[in-house]
Amino acid sequence: MLDGLREVFWEIPEGPWVVYSLAIVAAVIFLYAIVVRFWVVWRQSQPEDRFHPFWQRIWAFIKVGVVDGLLHKKIFREPYPGIPHFLIFWGSVFLLLCAGIDFLSHYWFHYWLEGTSGLLHSLAADLGGIMIIVGLIVLIIRRYAQKPGAFQEQLDRSRDDITGIIIILAVVITGFLSEAIRLATIDPASQLAAWSIWSPGGLLLSNAFTGLSMSVLLISYKVIWYVHVLLTVGVVIYISLFYTKLSHIIAAPLNVFFRNLGPRGALSPINLEEAEFYGVNDIHNFTWKQLLDLDACTRCGRCQERCPAYLSGQPLSPKKLIQSLKAETLDESHYPFKTKVPETSMFTKIEGDSPRSLVDNVVPEEAIWSCCTCGACQEICPVYIEHIDKIVDMRRNLVLEQARIPELAEPILTSIEVRGHACKGTTATRTDWEEGLDIKHLSDGSEFDLVFWVGCQGSLEDRSMKIARAMAKILKAAGINFATLGSEESCCGEPARRIGNEYLFQMQAMKNIEVLKNYEVKKILTICPHGFNTIKNEYPQFGGNFEVLHHSQLIAQLIKEGKLKLNTALTSRITYHDPCYLGRHNGIYDPPREVLKAIPGIEFTEMERHGWNSFCCGGGGGRFWIEETSGKRISDVRIEDVVDVKADIVATACPFCMQMLEDAIKGKGLDESLKDLDIAELISMALDSSEQK
Repeated sequence: MLDGLREVFWEIPEGPWVVYSLAIVAAVIFLYAIVVRFWVVWRQSQPEDRFHPFWQRIWAFIKVGVVDGLLHKKIFREPYPGIPHFLIFWGSVFLLLCAGIDFLSHYWFHYWLEGTSGLLHSLAADLGGIMIIVGLIVLIIRRYAQKPGAFQEQLDRSRDDITGIIIILAVVITGFLSEAIRLATIDPASQLAAWSIWSPGGLLLSNAFTGLSMSVLLISYKVIWYVHVLLTVGVVIYISLFYTKLSHIIAAPLNVFFRNLGPRGALSPINLEEAEFYGVNDIHNFTWKQLLDLDACTRCGRCQERCPAYLSGQPLSPKKLIQSLKAETLDESHYPFKTKVPETSMFTKIEGDSPRSLVDNVVPEEAIWSCCTCGACQEICPVYIEHIDKIVDMRRNLVLEQARIPELAEPILTSIEVRGHACKGTTATRTDWEEGLDIKHLSDGSEFDLVFWVGCQGSLEDRSMKIARAMAKILKAAGINFATLGSEESCCGEPARRIGNEYLFQMQAMKNIEVLKNYEVKKILTICPHGFNTIKNEYPQFGGNFEVLHHSQLIAQLIKEGKLKLNTALTSRITYHDPCYLGRHNGIYDPPREVLKAIPGIEFTEMERHGWNSFCCGGGGGRFWIEETSGKRISDVRIEDVVDVKADIVATACPFCMQMLEDAIKGKGLDESLKDLDIAELISMALDSSEQK
């Protein structure tokens, strides 16, 4: 062991008793805080099984821990704050590992810190401390020295934030100071002095103590050592007891472990027969996992920076939504060690009887209806908070228990219930789009390999009928034996579920499942990502298990297999808009691009916001039928992205996206220079006319 350089408890004979006694105290407080938080806060919520499948969850946690935890893949999506967080995280890992090695080598494995290994240990410990200091300095500059840009109010600058930074800095700096004093006591002519370069942080600071007497150095060392130990234990206690940003060190790994392992786009069902209440009205109606989400939030604001509603001036901030619910949780639980949640400008809590109704008292109703359920917030969240289910749960309560529905949405729900589709006012029938195409129906008793689920928009809305017709021509050109439900097809129920009418959704789902099972349907094709997501990911909740393909997937497959010959060149500059329910909710990014790049003559270009970072059209979550009353139209913001890349055509793969973007194109007077076409329409145009049967 390098005596005087890395010796554990150097000149502190009572050190072991002090450290281990305080460590026991900190451990007891840590366990107490976890129990209190569970007993006082989480136990007042609703049960939810987030343990099964257990071993699959363990393996998923390990994979995410390596990719997103150790490598910071998700955090590095925002490099500026990602780099300092990486430095602080890995600096802390180095220090903790070095502390563990110190402990083991002191009592058992003395040879671990002899010679080269001891020097490397000193270097690793100092590098860890330096990394933390550099990371904290960058965060201080970003948070307190730089003025945030437009729509970047995510930096709260609360007292909690600066407190956390200060105490971590204090721990690291006192550690360096104690090391510096130890180095200052070394004889400059000794071998230890030559080795001091392996402790660069302490060596740099040791110059400040040059010339002090040995007695002064030893007294100073002892004082600094005690301050360092007390601060270190204090940090553990502070993180354990108080709801601060640093508490994510505990809550975030738990939240990652208990995250949803099922399909991203699937909402949890309500047991309509046994439920005591529908949706969420007060904070106790949430499940324990939903409350854990609130604990895990670090107020980083990444969700807010990606939220199309927030960025277009709608009254919704995912970050402030979570923080408002967190404040309500602390108030309702009477948690004894709570700290004040930073004030939020969009959400004003109204005092009242306990428990309070969340909507209006904690969160404005307009914010609840502003959500497009696009998933941008959940995609970017580094601690896997699930925002959408909380918003939909509050909608469910508004719709099912309070009968509070946006004016334009109510007729849609009525149309689904009475007419079986969401196209209010249409005079078309389910089979009008088939004219001249000789489409087979399941009711004919014909053999089929694939069922084409046309959807409400594709079969009943004039513009989207062109997509359905184009897809039918493609299927015929490829020789696919397909059929449709014809007049037996009914709304999949997706709009009803996202708006909050779970009862209507389940009624539609079970009716459709029964029809499909009666015809022994195995494989379904959709042109709508919303129907795709619902039938693929949500119908299994009610026994409807089918193989479901989106038309972009099938077209890409047919092109690869050589079953579609694209002989007609389309000389256009094309960009692609990722539908949220195809991309973020189902991870389908490549097939649509493969389809477009296979078309002869096109010049394909990507918008700045594409793929997982794509910007919503504004039509999801029932917003297709709900008028935007404040800020800009989300679709107008998206069309500006299209204009920026100077595209002639914006390709879509969703009827809702198509109509939202076409409205924006017309509203901006761009209909002469910019076209909106579905990928099926583009492929139909590129097919040789002789192959289009």
